[in-house]
Amino acid sequence: MAELPQLFMRLPSLALSFPADDPSELASPADAPEIATVLTEAFQELWDADRVRRELGPEDGVDASYVVREDNNVVAVASARHLPELYPDAGYLHYVGAYGAKAGRGLGRIVTLAVLRHFREEGLEAVVLETDDFRLPAIRTYLKLGFVPVYRHEEDQPRWSKIFPLVLGPRQDPARRASD
Repeated sequence: MAELPQLFMRLPSLALSFPADDPSELASPADAPEIATVLTEAFQELWDADRVRRELGPEDGVDASYVVREDNNVVAVASARHLPELYPDAGYLHYVGAYGAKAGRGLGRIVTLAVLRHFREEGLEAVVLETDDFRLPAIRTYLKLGFVPVYRHEEDQPRWSKIFPLVLGPRQDPARRASD
């Protein structure tokens, strides 16, 4: 069976009000090893500092990454990417992830908002992203922020039909969900 393409979402307007208290900060090149640790944990694939520099650098259209720190350690990251040939009117929200032990505390939302602010300051009007079906907490966050699904493939509608009850219905205890 062929691998399904990632789901696509679009925030049609950046006319949002953002919280005044923002604990995120612009990442520096020295943060690459810690960002690699966060992304390895968040995406369950191997990242190292070189990969961070390569995939979250200007050569790949990324002009800023934002992080949240706790106890002086990076615990969440999101990047602002530009793909003008594909999305001339929109920024691309790229690689949003939080360190696993810190999950469920809204850190992904914080770094996502930092990227949205970044795009609005650049004068962009919209933001797009791609995500995977199993990233339910992230999808829940994106929907709450106003992102909407865009059906690009014939299998997208049935996929979203399975996701919506999981992200919009009542939250269940993860232990209970595993036994269902």
